[in-house]
Amino acid sequence: MFNRLLVAIALAAASIAAKSPVIGMISASGHFTVDRSEVWGNTTLFEGANIETGSASSQAALRNGVRIQLGSASSASVSESRLTLGKGVSQVAAPESYEVSAGNLSIRSAAGTSRVRVAWVADGGLEVTTLSGATRVANRTGLLLASIPAGGHMNFAAQAAAGVVTRTGCLLSKDGRYLIQDQNSQEILEVRGNELAAYVGNRVIMTGAVSALRPGLPIATGVLNVTAIAQQETGGCLSVAAALGAQTEPATATASAPPTAAPAKTPPVAAPKTGMSTGAKVAIVAVVAGGGAGAAIALAGGKKSTSP
Repeated sequence: MFNRLLVAIALAAASIAAKSPVIGMISASGHFTVDRSEVWGNTTLFEGANIETGSASSQAALRNGVRIQLGSASSASVSESRLTLGKGVSQVAAPESYEVSAGNLSIRSAAGTSRVRVAWVADGGLEVTTLSGATRVANRTGLLLASIPAGGHMNFAAQAAAGVVTRTGCLLSKDGRYLIQDQNSQEILEVRGNELAAYVGNRVIMTGAVSALRPGLPIATGVLNVTAIAQQETGGCLSVAAALGAQTEPATATASAPPTAAPAKTPPVAAPKTGMSTGAKVAIVAVVAGGGAGAAIALAGGKKSTSP
């Protein structure tokens, strides 16, 4: 009976392994749970494994080179191409082909291998911090919400999934347009909206919808259509403006539609002359003087008469 039980367990394990290929190993200094089974030390990771940590953090090494750290009191589902963070905090070192999914956000490396920390925060939002490399954050439809360079971090509210984000930093003008450099992520966005001129040169906090349109400013990574703006601090933007080649004064109208050309002026029409031409007068005088028809023609043509 005992031997039959062992055979059944072995067959079940073989069946699971066949359906879910091995993707790596996971370890911890204490105990943790993998697919509802408590584990001490380390264990094999299969595709789609569900991991929950207790008081100790865990580290996973995938066969494709991806490295994952899962903080204490955290949970995540791990596959060969994606980590889905359910709660807590994770740190992932991976190339752009690997996705970190949390809520309705998709986080990937912008180029090459980057190291990113993703954490759920108290208000139900997410904090994304790029530790090395650069990170791109998008919603489920693929709309780019932010590009975060190394050392930068950004918070995303639940509404970020719909493309609504908040940015804080210096509002400046450049080439007839407006831009903001986020003070946390250093990301530069072109901003569009009403009554922006009154806030130029000051530190502001603004909320708006990310646009899929391409920015008109080459230094901007995206476009934000501002729906609400408030001044956070007066001035303090001269150094930022100098670094970006921007101004702390309102934008000029160079980015607006070209002015309508002035109507062409109609050249004045010369009044018709009522007098005789000089040539006609000379001819008549010659005839009256008795020179005859030959003399008249000669004078009109500017030649001397050949008559004897």
